[in-house]
Amino acid sequence: MKRTAILASVALASVLACGQAAAQTEPIVFVHGYSGNSGNWSTMISRFTASGYPSNKLYGFNYNSFLSSDTASGAQLASYVNTVRARHGGEKISIVAHSNGGLVSRAYRVFNGGSSQMRRFVTLGTPHLGTTSAYACFSPACYDMWPGSLFILRLAGRGCDRSLWSALDGVIIPATNAICGNSTQVAPVNHLALLTDGSVYNAVRAALR
Repeated sequence: MKRTAILASVALASVLACGQAAAQTEPIVFVHGYSGNSGNWSTMISRFTASGYPSNKLYGFNYNSFLSSDTASGAQLASYVNTVRARHGGEKISIVAHSNGGLVSRAYRVFNGGSSQMRRFVTLGTPHLGTTSAYACFSPACYDMWPGSLFILRLAGRGCDRSLWSALDGVIIPATNAICGNSTQVAPVNHLALLTDGSVYNAVRAALR
């Protein structure tokens, strides 16, 4: 009986050790959308840290969406990711991106070899097929978000992984243009609420698995 109990304890310890080893702890880079900044992620990042995720593995990337094309910003993201990976022994990273940040990240994945440096890529309300709302702004990144833009044609559907989208997004028009790769429809929240809604956070954590 005693030997059986010891073997059971050893087996349980092995299961727990395997679970801990498999836990997701890679560096995560958060990429903001058009006219945003890394501060847009404060609520979501606080949820990550509250769940026990290592705060020193959560990074916010900033780029100038008013002056730079998504291709140029994607190249800057590539340099930033190289720096992050160097801090963590070359470990692969994951990216969580909102809105236009998803297009910047796809540029990195497709044109700068980013796919091989990443474990997971999750987008929130990204205009993967463009959005008609981008006709109202004028900048290189806006032009990239136009439906049928040269940038979107060059991507040719490449660089997607997991996409989360809301039927009531309001900025991505039509809302289904945020679908790319393995997609999940989240709670009916607006475009900015994708950054702060608790159920969307849960969907992000599930998509990162």
